[in-house]
Amino acid sequence: MKKVKINQRKTGFLKKMIGNPYVFAFLILMTLVLTLVAYMYIRNSLNLVSSINLSLKEDCRRLEQENIFLESEINELKRPGRIRQIAQEELGMISSKPKAEAVVVVHKK
Repeated sequence: MKKVKINQRKTGFLKKMIGNPYVFAFLILMTLVLTLVAYMYIRNSLNLVSSINLSLKEDCRRLEQENIFLESEINELKRPGRIRQIAQEELGMISSKPKAEAVVVVHKK
């Protein structure tokens, strides 16, 4: 009988490493840790975006209220009575109502 050589397939380095139970457990653990770190990073980023969004909403509400106030001020300043009041109180202007003066001419006969 002849001896027949059976070619065994060489296993690669990666297969040997994954075949080792300690290395396999380490890879699983690292995958779990990296997944949790990525989750926390994304969660913190979303919290930051959420807080910025809330701040912008508050600024928007405040600006809308200020806009309403300024519109009411404009409407109030359109009235002639309010303009006259500001001119008298804040600017010290006086009313320019014409005063009628009567001149009486007496003829002597």
